[in-house]
Amino acid sequence: MTVQVLLSTYNGTTYLKPLMKSLRAQDYPDIEILVRDDGSSDGTINLLQEYALSSSNITITGGENLGAARSFLKLLEQSSPTADYVAFCDQDDVWLKDKISRAVEFLDRSPNEIPALYCSRVTIVNENLKFIKYSDIPKKGLSFRNALVECLIWGCTIVINQSARQILLRELPRYVRMYDAWAYLVVSAFGVVLYDEESRILHRRHARNASMIPLTFRDRILIRVRQFLRYGNKQSVVRQAEEFRRIYGSFVPTESKQVLERFLESRKHFRDRFRYALTCDVYHQSALGHLMLRFLIVLNRVF
Repeated sequence: MTVQVLLSTYNGTTYLKPLMKSLRAQDYPDIEILVRDDGSSDGTINLLQEYALSSSNITITGGENLGAARSFLKLLEQSSPTADYVAFCDQDDVWLKDKISRAVEFLDRSPNEIPALYCSRVTIVNENLKFIKYSDIPKKGLSFRNALVECLIWGCTIVINQSARQILLRELPRYVRMYDAWAYLVVSAFGVVLYDEESRILHRRHARNASMIPLTFRDRILIRVRQFLRYGNKQSVVRQAEEFRRIYGSFVPTESKQVLERFLESRKHFRDRFRYALTCDVYHQSALGHLMLRFLIVLNRVF
């Protein structure tokens, strides 16, 4: 069973060496690494070429700066149709030696013809790999009804099977919130999402992270307020749902299609939004997040 690791890099010389060391130390025997550099201006390319020269399983590609979401989707498009599993990888993390083998163990429980996505809890650390906290466990469960409005899974933990890869590549989206949010949305509609409550990855928290990580209740509130002010009128959740309907709406399973249509159609009028907010079948994992979701639905500013 071959696992292809998709790594997107951008000016990553600070933390790239520990990551590559941890990838090469994996106890899983059959790993390929496909790297796409997203237009780095530092020494990232030179460092990657050094690794490629000493390892036959590393392939490097490059191109214009697309941003994290587009770069990972481009990597997915370039990934191998013969790899049994495909894993996503951030440039500044450190993987424990059994990260891949544990993911494969989970995915092997699902039939190959069913799209399957493995994800896990992460260990959040500082720049020097000192422990800060563990990520939240999605206690309400991972489902399409959650994926429509929230992404609590971490892209750096995702491993998918070939069936999931094929459904994701039916057509690359014109708009996504982030690549992990898109993968979660699509696979939860057509297959299974497998969550591992044990962490096999150290995720660095530093000033250049692509996403914000709330560490305290106060952080959570402040981040949500900032996101509301910055993104609320952009309707990012709705735009992604509409893009999902454009690509998959004609053949999405009935139950998921009904959830999708109720969510999108209810937003057209204030009265409909108010009614939907009272009984909505989409949800956030936390009580606070779900309360805010209902409020934002009424305001028509779900982000």
